[in-house]
Amino acid sequence: MSITNSLTPNVTASSNKRMMVFILVLTLSGLENTIAELIPEPSLGPIELGISSFIFLPLALVFLFPYIEAALAVPLGEIVFTEFLLGEFGGLGEFSEVVLVTTFVYVAAQMVHDLTNHRQVFLAAVFAKIGSQIPATLLDIGVVWVGAEEFEAVSGLPQSVFVIEFIDMVPEAIITGLIFGAIPTMYLVPSLYGKVEPLLGINPRPQSDADMLSEIGFAHIVVLVGASLLAFFFATAGFFLGLPMMETESLVNIGALVGLTAEDGGAGIFISLLAAFVLLLVVAAWGRNSTAPTDQQSQVRK
Repeated sequence: MSITNSLTPNVTASSNKRMMVFILVLTLSGLENTIAELIPEPSLGPIELGISSFIFLPLALVFLFPYIEAALAVPLGEIVFTEFLLGEFGGLGEFSEVVLVTTFVYVAAQMVHDLTNHRQVFLAAVFAKIGSQIPATLLDIGVVWVGAEEFEAVSGLPQSVFVIEFIDMVPEAIITGLIFGAIPTMYLVPSLYGKVEPLLGINPRPQSDADMLSEIGFAHIVVLVGASLLAFFFATAGFFLGLPMMETESLVNIGALVGLTAEDGGAGIFISLLAAFVLLLVVAAWGRNSTAPTDQQSQVRK
């Protein structure tokens, strides 16, 4: 099997339908991340115990529609609705998360061959969220390691950051990865399978008794490793190349232009919620209208 064929999803749709799915996942990802921003985050010393996202919502849709566009929309939703609109976009380093999350979510979607199998869906969701946290944590440590060489760091500072990053990964994996990630996805995907796809005019994914790793081959491993290396380049490009894009002040933030920064008392968060909700209604109406001609044609054929 060639690399191109091994990375091809097992369900097809037209470009308009795929764009519809992209916008739908983008909107839901923006909604759930914005709602998570409103929830207070308790902390235990330097360890945060809050909810970073309700990732089960966009993740379930990616499992139902295993397109690369849908996987790309998962991290982009957070950037568009909670960073651009709030004036918090951090520059080139933000794309490290985009590369990692997109790759792991897309590969996880290819691992599920039976969307009614709770075990498969759960393990794939764990791989998508918790699996991507491991290179992300190593990435943060690598950035600190590279940055520490550029200046005289306080004695023991890099080592303390390493310990805090690893300890912080545990509650993140449990709270966001399991409680609000894999466990809800495990029940949501089988419930939505066969019910959401007709609303968008797309055939449901075919079922199979194949093993989860049957189609995960060398090409997927290469993509995962390559994505991790590319994410590290994005995160450290400012140190290696001196790119001004690493500085937030050098960027044109949409939220900062219209006065919707996070320091404005949180007013921008509610505007972000409203924008995402309106876009969600538009996509729902678009999907309903786009399926109408198909239904009419099927009735004529009968």
